[in-house]
Amino acid sequence: MIVLGFNDCSGNHYNSSVALVKDGKLIFAASEERYTRIKYDRAFPKNALQAALRFGGVELDEVDYFAVGYPPSAFYSDLFKRHWLDLPRSVLSLSPSGIFGLGKYLLPNFRKMYRPKTQKGGLKSLGVPLEKIIFIDHHLSHASSAYYCSGFDSCMTISLDGFGPNGHGRNVSGQVYRCENQKMELVEELPLHATMLWYSAVTVCLGLKFLDGEGKTMGLAAYGDPSRATAELREILFSHRDGQWQAYPYWIDMIYTPRKEVLLASRTGRLIRRLIKRYGRADVAAAAQRLLEETVIGWISHIHQRYPFKRLAVAGGTFLNVKLNKLIRENFDIDELFVHPHASDGGTAIGAALLVTNQKTGETAAGRLNDADLGESYSDADIAAALRTADDIVYEYLGDRLPEAVGDALTEGKVVGWFQGRAEWGPRALGRRSVLADPRRPETREMINSKMKNRDWFMPFAPSCLEEYGSSFFKDFCPSPFMTLAFDVYPDQARHIPAAIHVDRTARVHSVPKEHSLYYRVIHRFYERTGVPVILNTSFNRHGLPIVETPSEAIEHLLWGCVHELAIGGYLVRKRNGR
Repeated sequence: MIVLGFNDCSGNHYNSSVALVKDGKLIFAASEERYTRIKYDRAFPKNALQAALRFGGVELDEVDYFAVGYPPSAFYSDLFKRHWLDLPRSVLSLSPSGIFGLGKYLLPNFRKMYRPKTQKGGLKSLGVPLEKIIFIDHHLSHASSAYYCSGFDSCMTISLDGFGPNGHGRNVSGQVYRCENQKMELVEELPLHATMLWYSAVTVCLGLKFLDGEGKTMGLAAYGDPSRATAELREILFSHRDGQWQAYPYWIDMIYTPRKEVLLASRTGRLIRRLIKRYGRADVAAAAQRLLEETVIGWISHIHQRYPFKRLAVAGGTFLNVKLNKLIRENFDIDELFVHPHASDGGTAIGAALLVTNQKTGETAAGRLNDADLGESYSDADIAAALRTADDIVYEYLGDRLPEAVGDALTEGKVVGWFQGRAEWGPRALGRRSVLADPRRPETREMINSKMKNRDWFMPFAPSCLEEYGSSFFKDFCPSPFMTLAFDVYPDQARHIPAAIHVDRTARVHSVPKEHSLYYRVIHRFYERTGVPVILNTSFNRHGLPIVETPSEAIEHLLWGCVHELAIGGYLVRKRNGR
């Protein structure tokens, strides 16, 4: 059986993605942004779809089911259902500019208020029969991506993010499932007014971008004092008491978050900006991070008491917060935590496809996902063709000698673009489309941030570590192949990798097993030369762009000055005029 998964097929949801499951095996997954170069692209994923079909050797009419992880939603009518005063209260608190901005958005969409959109979108235009399209509860799709990729037979599974429609079209902010023997039982659901968009609202008020800036809020938080603004920021937050979610009266302000001009003009936006003016950006970010941790850890404690578990699988954009994931491991006596590598909404493409596969066949859907190499690859012939057409470069073919040459280049202080094998699934560069550097040099961080990637000064980089040495550098280490967990760095080791850790002496670790052979050899060569089994790893992209997809894009980044050298396929490439 062949199933294609989509996170959405209407062109209305961010991070449009496709996954292909063939005979119960997950064989391909990619996001549309990699092809269009539009970060978080929400258009129908026609390029990712073509890539999936091409990779699988499948024609569109051979696909048995099209699984969509975002069902039709009665979005606007949802806003009235908790209490009739909620929406008027929020609208009336807007400044005049906010009411004008909201009006510009609502008028074209007014007809949707009580009529869910059919959301057949691009699939219908391709002639896909409607009976082949199966809509899956949004949070169930998230939870399925975590459970079916975890390899756990039994566990609790949590999905948590801004919000998404359930199977009845009603928007909820999260769900909890008890999972066993490939079956998933819903045991708890978070109402819309408990939306985790409040963290995104703080992010936008800090001057950062919705969807793109939440990780920056986490990074900035390490520079602040959370105690200064926490009490006042708590006023905008829902609470969880005695198993019930208590709403913040102006919770609908959070729903404005994707429309920056409306959020900033809301009562909540004005309150957050006053706090930023009073305490500074870093202290407000620190308070937001503390409140996120307190809220989610408190809720998981409630779940753990009701349904004791030893294994936990999670997905949803909230769990991209690695500091939160770190606390989950530290606060609960569990054997293992699995975080899906594409925890945000793009990952629901895999969850929907695996769930439909399981529902239709009753078979084990996936098994343990140990590597995120689910995208496209390019042969040396493809790479050679791109190199021949590029100007102002010189290159040599090193073949099997390339990993050791790159390890040597890192010891010399060079920043190297690394483009090998199949592209990673998700937002993290995991040794396939990465930028590599020497973590021992403190100046490396500033050089890459300001001169090569144009990133904010406070953003940390991550270490890639030979897996067998992880416990020597990082406290309570466990394998972290998807860079979804943070660890404390031992003080006596922090001095060896200052460029790859954060100011609070934590690190978002990417552990590299021997099976990841080419990349492993780079790090091992660096270890042989320096005695440090860790290198700095960041995503291969200029800030604001998706991770590079094609050889031509990798060469382009070299010419832009994003890296000193490019290791692509068997080739080592430099600009003709050196650095």
